[in-house]
Amino acid sequence: MKNVLIVGGGGIGKRHIEGFLRTEKCQLSVCDSDTEKLRQLQIKYPLVSIFENFNSIDIKKFDAVVIATPANLHVEMAKRCCEWKVPFLLEKPLSVTLDGVAELINLRKKENIPCAVGYTRRSIPSFRRFKELAFSGMVGEIKMANFYCGQDYRKYRPDYANIYFSKKTSGGGVLRDFISHFVDLSQWILGNPENGFGLTSNLVFGDTIETDDSAIVIGQFSGKLVSFYCNAFQKPNEFVIDLAGTKGNLKYALATRFLSRILFADDDSGNWKQIDEFHNEIFDYYLFQANEFLNLLEGKPNELTTLEEAAENLRFILKVINNSKI
Repeated sequence: MKNVLIVGGGGIGKRHIEGFLRTEKCQLSVCDSDTEKLRQLQIKYPLVSIFENFNSIDIKKFDAVVIATPANLHVEMAKRCCEWKVPFLLEKPLSVTLDGVAELINLRKKENIPCAVGYTRRSIPSFRRFKELAFSGMVGEIKMANFYCGQDYRKYRPDYANIYFSKKTSGGGVLRDFISHFVDLSQWILGNPENGFGLTSNLVFGDTIETDDSAIVIGQFSGKLVSFYCNAFQKPNEFVIDLAGTKGNLKYALATRFLSRILFADDDSGNWKQIDEFHNEIFDYYLFQANEFLNLLEGKPNELTTLEEAAENLRFILKVINNSKI
């Protein structure tokens, strides 16, 4: 059994707790500064220990640390793990600025600490299949890609105005949070992020947040042209990736929250051939990721996001913000 510490007991922290417990390979402790939240977590889950102050914990006794705190706290917590040579899984985004990021990367390399950044989709079977097909040559050489995503975030996170999402300083908003997921997928499938531009706006949420609820971004990834369209207010829950290649197009389409399909077209008939479909993955995202992280700890092959990739992701997002003056 792995002895794992989860830092942060909010909505994402709970998903990590449930994911790691479901592996049946871990015993968990949790740290959070909110004593009432800790009490509730201790009632709900079979935790070994609870802590209120991360810096006072002897983290050497843990096999790994999962950092699920607001993004502005990530770098310093991850540095502490490196200093004590403890592997860690860091929630996305890596941070909100590049301050301390290079130092963290160098420290991790020096100590050779196993670690990853938690962009869940790299662990999900449907996205892995999509990447496999993208690399198979069936669409030829990929030249362009479009990522389209929209949902009513308020439905799924009714506490949205009181969590990290509402503040720029904690990495919230559609651009800093949502689109960073799709930047990660673009890195994984298409290559390194290069220059980017964008527009963001708070179109619906109003003064309940200080960030954006909508964004449109364009960029280049290893020379390929990529667009990202995303909002957090529309009623249909939609997610579509369209890869345009020299021989055809490959599409990932979330039909409902519980069904996703992979489609292919190589003519102008309007008919898309279904290659594969996946059911009910939404219930297992954090289980898949926990198992993948355990593979990393055991030295097995994995496709989790590296610190270096997450740093490039953050650099791209910050470049979009700077270029667009938003």
